[in-house]
Parts: sequence; C-alpha cells; structure tokens
Amino acid sequence: MLRSRGLVFVIAPALLLVGSFLTTPALAQAPTGAPAGSTILIARIWHGHTPAAKAEEYTKYLYEAGIKKIESIPGNRGVQMFRKVDAQYGDFTVISYWDSIDAIKRFAGEHYEQTHNLPKDPEYLLDMEPTVKHVEVLVNHWPK
Repeated sequence: MLRSRGLVFVIAPALLLVGSFLTTPALAQAPTGAPAGSTILIARIWHGHTPAAKAEEYTKYLYEAGIKKIESIPGNRGVQMFRKVDAQYGDFTVISYWDSIDAIKRFAGEHYEQTHNLPKDPEYLLDMEPTVKHVEVLVNHWPK
C-alpha cells in the first residue's frame, strides 16, 4: 500500500500482467512456492501527485518524457501509468517491469532506489518523493 494525502493505493492487483512475461527464458527462476514455470520480474513503482488543474498536462508530459524513455531501455519488459484525478489532486502511479535490478540500474544508476525525476517534475509535482519501491512479480495471470 502507498499512502498519499490521506489516500490509500493498493498496488498488488496492478502487478498481475500479461502471462508472456513469465515465460521468457532470460529471466531468473522464481523462488520455491511460486507457480511452476514462473520466472521473476522486478516491478519498479513510482508515485507522485499534482494539483488537479495540472493533471492533464502532466499526463502528456509524463508519457512523452518518461514512459517512452522507459520503454526504450534494454531489459524493460513493459510499463503502466495509472492516474486518479479528484477535485484537488492528480495522483499518478507508474509501474515499470524489468528483467533484473541490473536492468533498472541502466536506467536509474547505481542508487536505483532513489526517484529518477524528470526535468520538469518540479513544475508539476506537489512534492518529490525521494524513493521508489521495487518488488518481485511472482504471479502474472490475466483472464483470457
């Protein structure tokens, strides 16, 4: 769970992605207890919030300057952007999926747990969260 300005975000359901990610031989094998044939992906979870009035503009900026760049990095397996806008705030969550921590380091550097802010983030974000969260994706089922 992530908490921001009194809101609670439950991330776990969003970590269930398209099954083809779990069958790629280049990925590490999942630990004991994971479904047979599973492999590990690393999910990198970032969160930020804007004033509601800037949410639409930030959506476009985040996609052009952030999402497209993430998609082009070797070792990236996909990326999702989530947004919820209410009367006061635009809350954003980006989850990117990676083959390994080393792949993340190619994007974020040696201090990969620190937030990798975009150049114009200070113009949009109400505060700059200092770190991101990394988790293993163990199960990845979508209904057919």
